[in-house]
Formats: sequence, structure tokens, C-alpha cells
Amino acid sequence: MPGTNGLYSLALLVVQLAWVTGLLWLGGKMPIGSIDLPRAFLVAITPYLLWFRFHLDRHAAAALETFRPALDVGDAEFRRLRYELTTLPARTTRIVTAAAVVVFVVNFFVVPEWIVMQYTSSRNWGVATFGPIVVLTIAVVAISTSQAIHQLRMVDHIHGLVGRIHLFRAKPLYAFSGLAARTGVSFVLLSYCIIAVQPAALRESPALQMVVFAMIPTAVACFILPLRGMHRRLIAEKNRMLADASSRFETLLARLHERVDRGDLGDADKLNAQIASVAAEREVVARISTWPWELTTLTGFVTALLLPVLLWVLQRVMTRYGL
Repeated sequence: MPGTNGLYSLALLVVQLAWVTGLLWLGGKMPIGSIDLPRAFLVAITPYLLWFRFHLDRHAAAALETFRPALDVGDAEFRRLRYELTTLPARTTRIVTAAAVVVFVVNFFVVPEWIVMQYTSSRNWGVATFGPIVVLTIAVVAISTSQAIHQLRMVDHIHGLVGRIHLFRAKPLYAFSGLAARTGVSFVLLSYCIIAVQPAALRESPALQMVVFAMIPTAVACFILPLRGMHRRLIAEKNRMLADASSRFETLLARLHERVDRGDLGDADKLNAQIASVAAEREVVARISTWPWELTTLTGFVTALLLPVLLWVLQRVMTRYGL
């Protein structure tokens, strides 16, 4: 459709916010003309996840283009990989959506009464009025999670298509690290927002606690697991190169020892230069990182993961000591 994906997400946010706010006004849960953003936070989840999903798909396609020099595939195969990388299969989408409806029905019976009373006067009326938005939210959360899993599995599959690993030309192999980091950060940001905006609901809902606190290890898994296969291949290539360099170093030392034993040191300078060159090669190879990411990518991910926690701890400490 014409226009940017971000505008569609923004429009969905406005429509859902207007719908929920209007129902709160109609039910007398909120003064007419006022907006309670913490209470209406639910309406932001779907637009946020959709927008982030559009962003991740664009980044995945760009990462695949960067990665292409490492692939030995034709244009048709490359287009198929790009489609599969950025598209969740329809069958999976339907199954996940059906599961989301089941979760909504179960949640209807277990959600605490005080949470329902924040929005409506009865559960039945809440299902009729707020139900569509809740179902949509649960479905988008489930589908976004499924697409993230599918996409990161595709990254591992694409890594497996690489033929020869060139350790000194490994930069294209880092292409998908940004996608893995962004995927993890998308879950972290959502969990931190829920903790900040809805602390009361979080305390009263064990299911929400499980979902929110599971997002931290999930984010780490999103960053690490898809890159493990390439990490292992880089380790194997590094070990091979170190073994070759060590074999040459051993051969050159043996030649030097033979000449010393014979008292023939006519080409000792040449041998010393060769030994120094091989030793320098070993040192250079030994310093090469086998994790397929740039240092800036790792730093950005760790910062997004830990900075809110550190700020929260600092705030608690300052509050406790009256600072």
C-alpha cells in the first residue's frame, strides 16, 4: 500500500487510543476530555510491534544484501532467501493467531477483577468492547515473536550456505549481527515499558510477570543463538590457519637447527626473516575475533539491556538515602 509503514502504525495507535478512551469516558471510568496514558498503554503495544517488525524486515533485507558476497547462489535463489527471511509462512500465522484467541479466552477467566474494573463495569461488557483490541494485541505479540524466531532461524540457515570462510575478509559475515541485536532490543524495550507504566498490573498478574521477565533471557538468546553457527565456523577457520602457521613455524625452526648443527649459517638472516614473518602471522590470526559482530553492535546491545536496570537501581538507592 502507498505511504510509509510508520504512518500506518501511527494511525492504528490513534484509532485504538480514541476507541479505548471513548469507552472509558462512556463508562464513567475517566472524566470526559481526559486521557490516562498508563491505563491506555495496551493500545501502544500493537503499533509498536508492527512498526518494529517493519523495521526489522527492512534491516534483514539490507543485511542479506551486505552478506551476499559470502553466498554462492544465483539471483532466483537469492530472491527466495530474501522472501523467506522477511515473511512468516501463512500457515504458521494462522496457527499462532488461533492460539492467541485461545489465550484470550483463558485470560478472560483468570485476569484479576480489579484490572477489569479499571476499564469496564463487567467482564461480559469488557469482552464485547475491549475484546477486539485485546485479541489483536495478543495475536500481534505472538506473531511478532514467531516471526522473530523464524527470521533468526533463517539467519542460521543462511550462514550455513557460506562455502569457504575467509578470516581476513570476514566483515560481510557480521551483517546479521545488527538484526539479531535489534530483535533482542525490541523485546527488552517492550518489557521495560510495561514495568514502568503498569507496575500494579505486573505485581498482580503472575502470567504477565512470566512474560515480562522472560524477555530478558529471550533478548540475549535472540542475539547469541543465531550467530553461534557462524561463530563455530570462524573458530574452525582460525584454528586451521593457526595450525598452518604453526606447521610452517616448526618447519622453519627445523631448517634453522639443521644449519646450526652443520655450521652453515650463510642464509641465517633469510631464515630469521621468514621465522619472524610466520610468527607475526600467528600473532595477527590469534588476535582475530571469532564472534560475528562489530564491537559497536555488542556495546549497543549491552547498553540497551543494562542501562535501564542500572538507572532503576540508582533511583532506588537515591530514594532510600533521601538524595
